[in-house]
Amino acid sequence: MIDPTDTQQWKELSRHSSELKANNLKELLLGDSSRLEDLSFRFNDERNPWGDFYIDFSKQMITKETLNLLVALAYELELPRKINDLFTGETVNISENRPALHTALRSPGTSEVDVDDIIRSELRKTMNFASEVRDGGWRGATGKEISTVVNIGIGGSHLGPLMTSTALKDYAIWDGSLRFVSNIDPSDIVSKLEDLDPESTLFIINSKSFATKETIKNAETAIKWLQKRLGSGEEVLKKHLAAVTANAEKAVQLGIQENNIFSIWDWVGGRFSIFSSVGLTLMIALGSLHYEMLRDGARSIDNHFRSVDLSENIPVLMGLIGIWNRNFLGYENHAVLPYSEDLKYFPSYLEQLEMESNGKNTLQNGEKVTAHTSPIVLGGIGTKAQHSFFQLLHQGTTIIPIDFMVFSQPTWNSMGRLDKSLPQHEILVANCFAQSKALALGSSHDSNHHNADGNRPSTTILGKRLEPYSLGQLIAFYEHKVFTMGAIWNINSFDQEGVQLGKSIAEDIGNAISTTKDYSSFDPSTRSLLSIYDEWKR
Repeated sequence: MIDPTDTQQWKELSRHSSELKANNLKELLLGDSSRLEDLSFRFNDERNPWGDFYIDFSKQMITKETLNLLVALAYELELPRKINDLFTGETVNISENRPALHTALRSPGTSEVDVDDIIRSELRKTMNFASEVRDGGWRGATGKEISTVVNIGIGGSHLGPLMTSTALKDYAIWDGSLRFVSNIDPSDIVSKLEDLDPESTLFIINSKSFATKETIKNAETAIKWLQKRLGSGEEVLKKHLAAVTANAEKAVQLGIQENNIFSIWDWVGGRFSIFSSVGLTLMIALGSLHYEMLRDGARSIDNHFRSVDLSENIPVLMGLIGIWNRNFLGYENHAVLPYSEDLKYFPSYLEQLEMESNGKNTLQNGEKVTAHTSPIVLGGIGTKAQHSFFQLLHQGTTIIPIDFMVFSQPTWNSMGRLDKSLPQHEILVANCFAQSKALALGSSHDSNHHNADGNRPSTTILGKRLEPYSLGQLIAFYEHKVFTMGAIWNINSFDQEGVQLGKSIAEDIGNAISTTKDYSSFDPSTRSLLSIYDEWKR
């Protein structure tokens, strides 16, 4: 595997960045009549009228030459071959010796890998179960219809379903409610359970390994809660517990019936798993039509990512500009700012997707990287974020590139289309466009207190309307952006050994707290913390 910093194109980009830093974004934006045409891209989707996006890179600190050099770097590092390897089931997760087949989840029957049959079989099983719950055929142990589904998971088994169900709440066809539990802090599950009726509550234990401490402890709490109120009969767990896992044996040991266990596979990473059985809560709430639209939207971007030339390939360009900002302009952070209340969990979803995927310090060949990898990803939603941390974005000493996203039409609500006479949506859009303009161009006053230097880069993603198809597209845009960046850095975007390290140490400390009380093997700081904890907890 090539160290990207050793390539000729990397050296050319370093030279180019030194020259471009002498420019000002205001001069670039206003002084080049062809800039907008060169640096903006329109994704027209023939399959869905709401699937169109307009992506404006013109407020990034780039030129057409920058993109040409970045694309040349991608070719030098064999990005087209790596994309093909992703889709054809080659071993792209080197450390765990397996493929990453999340794209196959949205195209069973048409992909080029040999997992189509099991994907289609599992999709039928989950869809049938979801339909039974939604239509009232699946009832609790006392005969009541299910009115609340509680998803217990963490990481991708939590953030994906939470983000998507919140974003598409106006497209739900089920009258029931979804709740999500992820934190081992008992206040999380206690607050979610305290006003629920156990007779009409279904728990979905969502854990790929079925060994994640937070999820299993919360699942055990849910089981005790059920049995205390409904009794310990077999029917209670049979009718109120389901599981999504790659470890069916452990799920059975917890008391979950085999017919209530839905599969996830080791070739799907948790943060890429929303289109697998991990999305069972979504299937229940959205129904098969809307869930299929979500998958179709993601597949449309898969097709674009795989087939379109790198110079016009939107997720590739997103990733390459991310490389440019991180490695050549030296920006350590990246902000994601949707101007949509429905996308309030999207920044958190992307924080995991990008930082867990590309927060790596080792090349595929096992050597240490020589270039910085993932930026710190942060975010919020407009216009709320304008009144919290935007001050730093405009006048702070740290420059943070931003992705703005906004939709031309408001989302449907439960009463139908929003009243067009309401001015809120136009004000929302105006604020989004104003922020990107102000960050790029700045303002000049007599006092430095009032000056804003501008010269702060951003991308604006404008969609028609947020609905299942377009959300599927957004998810896939960012999945493939992250893959592109990992491919350029020659790192493994599909493992998470750092997460495993923390879990292992937590296990050791937890055992010491609960059983041995022997803290001698820990470092002085940890020993001190444990001793004071023991003193104070009494």
